[in-house]
Amino acid sequence: MNPSDLEKGHSSPPSTAGYHADTEFPPKHEHPHEHPHAPRDGELALAETSPASHPPPGVGPAPDGGFWAWTTVAGGYLAVFVQFGLINTFGVFQSYYEVNQLRDYSESEIAWIGSVQQLILFFVGLFVGRVFDAHGAHVLLIPGGIIFVLSLMMTSLCNEYYQFFLAQGLLFGLGSGLIFYPAIAVPGHWFARKRALAMAIVGSSSGLGGTLWPIALKRLFDEIGFEWAIRTVAFISLFLFALSWCMVRTRLPRKKPTPWRAFWHPLKESPFLLMTACVSLVFFGMYTPFFFASNRALELGASDSLAFYTIAFINAGSTIGRLVAAVGDQWGAFNVLIVSALGSTLSLLAFWIPSVKLGALIACTPTYGFFVGMFISIIPACVALTGPASEIGLRVGLLWTIVAVFAFTGPPIGGAIVGEHPGELGYQLAGVFSGIVTFAGLICGMGSKIKIGGSLWGIM
Repeated sequence: MNPSDLEKGHSSPPSTAGYHADTEFPPKHEHPHEHPHAPRDGELALAETSPASHPPPGVGPAPDGGFWAWTTVAGGYLAVFVQFGLINTFGVFQSYYEVNQLRDYSESEIAWIGSVQQLILFFVGLFVGRVFDAHGAHVLLIPGGIIFVLSLMMTSLCNEYYQFFLAQGLLFGLGSGLIFYPAIAVPGHWFARKRALAMAIVGSSSGLGGTLWPIALKRLFDEIGFEWAIRTVAFISLFLFALSWCMVRTRLPRKKPTPWRAFWHPLKESPFLLMTACVSLVFFGMYTPFFFASNRALELGASDSLAFYTIAFINAGSTIGRLVAAVGDQWGAFNVLIVSALGSTLSLLAFWIPSVKLGALIACTPTYGFFVGMFISIIPACVALTGPASEIGLRVGLLWTIVAVFAFTGPPIGGAIVGEHPGELGYQLAGVFSGIVTFAGLICGMGSKIKIGGSLWGIM
């Protein structure tokens, strides 16, 4: 393949699992002082674990730019803007359902609908990666988009709890899982040195979507009612998905998926186990503010409009945090992970738990969102440091499959705490739960870094 072919996008789909390059782990490299142009440790680790850095025979190096490279980034951005933006907006639906269709159900019961979205989204990662390896991106993006839009259309017809659970929970989660992984992975295969930037740009769209969708839904609910509001969102989603399908280009040849028997050996390695525990525990408590910030704002005397916008505030902070995570190339991926987990814990302790004033809660939401967005965006780069380049997709998929259980159960536990203790105390205790498990995740992340690098200090 010549360079012009790369720019034209005339090649085969990428693999989420990376290439079977003979990359030594840990990667041996000379000290930067010996080579003035050598990258820093964090940059080198990300570059060496980047599939684009080890193309298969017959495929040139990643172009690190060009028309189709940035068009693919834009296509992934649109897909994640819709898919994860609406995932991050469930708090709006939580508040709406409590006073409308599902007013006879508890906060915890309603939270299960949003939690099952998370369960399906993360759990299918391992299986979607294998399909991606064998068949490329579009075979997932197109059915995923159709299922996603269908789930919204079915949600607009729902009146009973089980209907919402099936349509907005199971079906929506399945469509999301088919969309998210190829959309976030394909742009990375066009970039090597700028890979963290490209991935951060695509990832940031979930925060922007989570900022704009609550505002749009609030206006649509008030002006045209629930049914047509959801249908309008479905039509907009279909249009943006169609644009995404046209813009995404895959570059690398298909390969045989990783054998199932190879999927489990990372669980025997302490760096990967600690990293998985870190992400699982943080996600266990992460979504409590996302789900219940709107309700707590109402409890503190906010208007309906301002209460809806608290979800937008969290996601606005998340957008900035996801972009800031691109500094992982320079500061070290694990350093960014640790700072973001610590910041999430402190924002809960400083704002959410002691908040008895609406202003303190409003201050909490974008601050918490900023650190959460940073944490989510840096996870793949940290996982890349726990094993060889040929296992990146395997390890990321395995991690998310395990995390799915914790993301699924966390919000209902928070809802049960709120329901058991009416008023401010319930929300404060839910914040204590989130803060404790997030701090435990921070400790595990620090342990993973020490296991890999031998020290908590230094750029890694």
